[in-house]
Amino acid sequence: MNACLSVLAALASSSLASSSLASAAGDTPAWTQAQLEATSAAIQTQVEELRGAKFLRPVQVKVTNAKGLREYVAQREAATTSQERLHRDEAVPKLLGLVAPGLDLRALEMEVLEGQVGGFYDPATDTFFLMDTMRGGVAKVILAHELTHALDDQLYDIDKLLESVGGETDAELAFRSVVEGSGTNLMNRWTIAHGKELSIDEIQEFQSMGADALKKAPPLMWKPLLASYLAGDGFLSRGGGMNLGLKPAKPEDVERAFRDLPRSTEQILHPDTYWDPKKRDLPVSVSIDTKQLPQGWTVLGEDTLGELALGLLTTPIAERKGLDPSNAFSIMSVRFTNKAAEGWGGDRLVLLGRGDDRFLQLVTVWDSPKDADEFATAVEAAAPKLWNGARDAAAGWVARFTPTAWDLQRGTTPDGRAFVVVRSASMGDPSQPAVPELTLPWKAAVAAPKSAEDGG
Repeated sequence: MNACLSVLAALASSSLASSSLASAAGDTPAWTQAQLEATSAAIQTQVEELRGAKFLRPVQVKVTNAKGLREYVAQREAATTSQERLHRDEAVPKLLGLVAPGLDLRALEMEVLEGQVGGFYDPATDTFFLMDTMRGGVAKVILAHELTHALDDQLYDIDKLLESVGGETDAELAFRSVVEGSGTNLMNRWTIAHGKELSIDEIQEFQSMGADALKKAPPLMWKPLLASYLAGDGFLSRGGGMNLGLKPAKPEDVERAFRDLPRSTEQILHPDTYWDPKKRDLPVSVSIDTKQLPQGWTVLGEDTLGELALGLLTTPIAERKGLDPSNAFSIMSVRFTNKAAEGWGGDRLVLLGRGDDRFLQLVTVWDSPKDADEFATAVEAAAPKLWNGARDAAAGWVARFTPTAWDLQRGTTPDGRAFVVVRSASMGDPSQPAVPELTLPWKAAVAAPKSAEDGG
């Protein structure tokens, strides 16, 4: 949906910024429907040539505005996201100290989207929508990106694949990295071939889009988004990290990634663990037993976070800042993981509720005791600064997500797996003690292969 950040990285790592000047976006007339359709048809042909695959049916194209974007987001959310998922995604980051308890995550996310989105593709209607603020050559870059989504959707059924990952944070981020990585890789190739259609004025104007919202957004909001574009591109080109050399992804690799989805963000961040059969690394399946909960407690949600999300949790407080999208070099210096999150083997999280009380248990397993110790040390270094603050009653309903008790346990399972368990509680009455009776039993087992590439 958002091509802005990936365009910046592509331009910063290539010579396109020195291409010939055209008129500034602000001086370019708005698209008519006929012009948009003609330009889209031409770019569809170019996308087919670059990918080596044909569209199965025409793609509708329309111009929309901020109101249309808000309506689309609301409709898409209603169709694909449950209220339970929304509650989980609001409560968990706050209980883990990733964002301030009083922050309205959904409102800030919408603000970021409205500032950053240049266009979006709707799989449900097979339609590309271009924002009415997008003009000139930059609009064509967005078309190349979003039409790649349309091609992938026609070939692989994006919504069906999204449903298959089951709303799990780690698996969903890995899937989105394939989708956005595909769009970014081909978009960059298109931009190299058609750089003369971009002007420096357009690029500079595009760089400033939504900058204020991103500068104040927590890494939880912008880093997974940026990773899906840039680490996804690096994954498909088999280079790892960001594809700063703009290496083309092989069509057969894109095909394989969609047919046999990566199982975790670990595989996205460390591509050899997916592409190399000898290094293929499947996540450990962790299950938490919630069959016998104390009276009054119910399960509100479960999730697997993965290496990318745990990289956010282990980032030092001083480094948890917003992003300046106008500075391409700051974008290229972003790291999507760290030593404390590497060596991830698997994890599982359970969120429980009892009235206004909330309790979270996160079980993580690691490749080695050293990896577990690095994770625990990083979390402990951040936790006192995050969780020992005073409760703000004026925060209203979000105050129930203010952690009032937490602890961390590390050890080794009988079969030799190193683990770290984090528990965080937010009690309706902050004077209540911690809730040790809610230490839930768990177990771990290596996940079964799902395909021939996995060895199954």
